[in-house]
Amino acid sequence: MVALVVVLALIETVNSLVAPSRAPSDKDWAAAAWLVRGQFRAGDLIVAAPAWADQLVRLRLGDLLPVPVAGRMDSARFGRIWEISQRGARAADTRGATLAATSRFGHLTVKRWQKPAATVTFDFVAEWRKASMTAMRSGGVAVPCTMTGQRFQCAGASLGPELLEVDTTLRNGLGVEPVEGVTLALEFPGVTLGRELMVAAGLHNVWLRKSGDGKVRLRVLANGGELGTLAASSASGWNLHGFATEALAGKIATVRFEITVDKAHARHLGFAAEARNP
Repeated sequence: MVALVVVLALIETVNSLVAPSRAPSDKDWAAAAWLVRGQFRAGDLIVAAPAWADQLVRLRLGDLLPVPVAGRMDSARFGRIWEISQRGARAADTRGATLAATSRFGHLTVKRWQKPAATVTFDFVAEWRKASMTAMRSGGVAVPCTMTGQRFQCAGASLGPELLEVDTTLRNGLGVEPVEGVTLALEFPGVTLGRELMVAAGLHNVWLRKSGDGKVRLRVLANGGELGTLAASSASGWNLHGFATEALAGKIATVRFEITVDKAHARHLGFAAEARNP
């Protein structure tokens, strides 16, 4: 046992001495940022690998990462992705993409990835004001909700656009404070559907997630037919799911999201959705 403790202590000592020499310098960051700025095109995405280095990338290139991009649902709509990485890491956003170029700056590697970009036919977060919302208690009648400022309000529940923290990542979405025994229904008429309806959901705020144990369910329907259901719990993270809508592609449909919760304490749902052609 003593020998094991000594070995672990030696490993930690070596790591503490070696780690600083592996960290990118200000010169590395400046050179990497200069390259990206020089070749950046409107519509490109910039990501960090590992993910914890995201704040360092935003420090250097934050003006190229506006809030809608930083809080994106996923990377499907981006055809060119700049990845600034260290220690051999790779960003999940580049999965399925083809490597187009690589440059090395000290302890940083800049890679440009390319892939076919999805075409978004309807962004539900951006177009949230086109929706109507109702609240219905079990066995009751659906009651219309009113829009007050930036939120729908009714039956003690509310819904509106927010910059959320889900799974320690910024997300643009519709923030919902659900109520037990109440079904909230957010309905969008006149939606132009593509071949896929991508929906993502998760619980906002790391401290709230730790203090509750309820589950929020998000039911998705198009023209009255159920496409499926997503569930958000303390351990689910950012749950992303694509529902096939090929039979309705190119058509105008009514899309409805129904939100219920079993235990409302400390449950603040965030969700986003896009109709698109992959």
